Amino acid sequence: MRHVILDTSAFIQGYNLSTDEEYYTVPEVLDEIRGELGRLRYEGARSSGKLRETSPGEPWVREVEERARASGETHKLSATDKKLLALGLQLKAQGKEPTVVSDDYSVQNMASRLGFRFVSQATRGIKKVLTWTIYCPGCRRTFDSPQEDDVCPVCGTELKRKPRR
Repeated sequence: MRHVILDTSAFIQGYNLSTDEEYYTVPEVLDEIRGELGRLRYEGARSSGKLRETSPGEPWVREVEERARASGETHKLSATDKKLLALGLQLKAQGKEPTVVSDDYSVQNMASRLGFRFVSQATRGIKKVLTWTIYCPGCRRTFDSPQEDDVCPVCGTELKRKPRR
């Protein structure tokens, strides 16, 4: 049996739920769904009993935050994204093989880094796992971690990121 973790995009895009898979999400996903149809899909899946709302343990969330920081993804992942990924780690620790359904490239990148699969619906998905460098296009400095408000503390230019070679 497959263990599928559904991101916000799964409900927006209308991911088909089958009977031979177990579905999980975190409660915060509902807060990210803006459209009526997506909310109805979420509520329908939850009320049918096919969808399990589960909050991951704090140690798993901390591990995702540490690994996201190391790969340069931390400022691109929302708190909900981090919890979804932490839920994947928790399921993996229970001997399950999770698959994340998400169109978010940062979520896909981190899922690959954490050792589980991803499926995208409306996008091609990532082709390779990347590690990012945060840099200032103004003064050309690089940073190991995100800076406050994504602004260079030296010259005040908005920071960008690029893949490490």
